[in-house]
Amino acid sequence: MTLRHRLGTSFRLFRRSGFHYFRRRMLRPPFWLSANGSISRVHAADDAGAANCYSEVALDDCYEVFAYARRARPEVIVDIGANVGLFSKLCSMLFRDAEIYAYEPHPSAAKWLTLNAEGTRIRVHRAAVTQSSTVAKLDTSGDSTLSRIVSDGDLTVDCLTVPQVADGREIDLLKIDCEGSEWSILKDPSLLRRTRECCLEYHLFDGHTFDDLIALIEAAGHRLVCKGATKYGGKFGMIRTVRSQPGTLSLPQA
Repeated sequence: MTLRHRLGTSFRLFRRSGFHYFRRRMLRPPFWLSANGSISRVHAADDAGAANCYSEVALDDCYEVFAYARRARPEVIVDIGANVGLFSKLCSMLFRDAEIYAYEPHPSAAKWLTLNAEGTRIRVHRAAVTQSSTVAKLDTSGDSTLSRIVSDGDLTVDCLTVPQVADGREIDLLKIDCEGSEWSILKDPSLLRRTRECCLEYHLFDGHTFDDLIALIEAAGHRLVCKGATKYGGKFGMIRTVRSQPGTLSLPQA
């Protein structure tokens, strides 16, 4: 990392934290967010997962929400895999009139999410989202940011189905980061069909391929506009898609 890059990162962290941090090693909860002329705290457990989540959302802008805020005024935002609510809280600051639906099944993370949603337009749902199940097994053996739905999970959690997300409303911005459950969600194309833009972290578990993912996205009437950096040999990565039917939002290819 060059000196110029380090200085740029420090300045961005300093500004987006409301002058509370200038190095990643300083990150400790409660986390500070600065956006749209206001500063807010985000409460979380003091662990590496929470600090990494803050870095990704606020500093690295992995979901490109700051860029999105320069061109869009969403009315409905959905956060699937909200964890403690960093993305939802940031959106509540950038888009003060937006209704934000946040979904998180992990009990500990959902507790922090509920606290962080107080006084905002964030609607908290302590549930996972799946194609059709009403309950599922969650693996809670690791950090809450890595918990995932698996057949032999140690905790039974409630689930909502795709048609129930956002009460069936049209969605302006959909964020999905749910550690592999995106495959179940995307099997029902109706969610993307009522979504204008989507940012998604994909996980190539259980033999899934990137081509499989693109096939699901295109079957739901979306197209890929950006593919971000990958992690763990390409097993994880970030993509952004937009609805491609005539008369809907269209963005240039990245």
